Amino acid sequence: MHLQPNRNYTSNDDVQTPPVLARRLVEHFRPRGRVLEPCRGDGNFLRFLPKGTAWCEIKAGRDFFAWDKQVDWIVTNPPWSQVRRFLQHAMTISEHVVFLFTINHVWTRARLRDIRTAGFGIKQIVLVDMPPEFPQSGFPLGAVHVARGWTGPIALVDFTMREPGECPGGEMPRARGRKSQSSPPGS
Repeated sequence: MHLQPNRNYTSNDDVQTPPVLARRLVEHFRPRGRVLEPCRGDGNFLRFLPKGTAWCEIKAGRDFFAWDKQVDWIVTNPPWSQVRRFLQHAMTISEHVVFLFTINHVWTRARLRDIRTAGFGIKQIVLVDMPPEFPQSGFPLGAVHVARGWTGPIALVDFTMREPGECPGGEMPRARGRKSQSSPPGS
């Protein structure tokens, strides 16, 4: 049995968030104030973030690790091979951080210790369907919101598909079921 990770594996960190999913997450979290998108990529989050949102993109010569201005919110799909480094830096410059990644990334002892040491807490996890263009790993995908000073419970919100045929990252799931014929009006 092979128990060691594949040491020859190379991560493809250039995975663009589908626009419909980016829109849905921005509408859910409603970031305000000074906002930064540190991994702009094709700009799928950026087009739905508030006007004037700052951005970084290493391919465009704007390195997130050189960013030192304080912001209120960071919202991005970070490079998964560098999640810890991105999270550590994000927590030094922002009050709220929302990362889209497989949620196993947040549950390591080191990551949890980093979050606590920086004075943050996990405020919310929003489960979403894995887009087909993302690497398929078997781990659930989610947007994890960490907030400075948060000590309350972790809210879990489930945006995953409810019925076969619903589009991943599409419209919000609606309540299921039919009204009975004898239901009074307005029920």
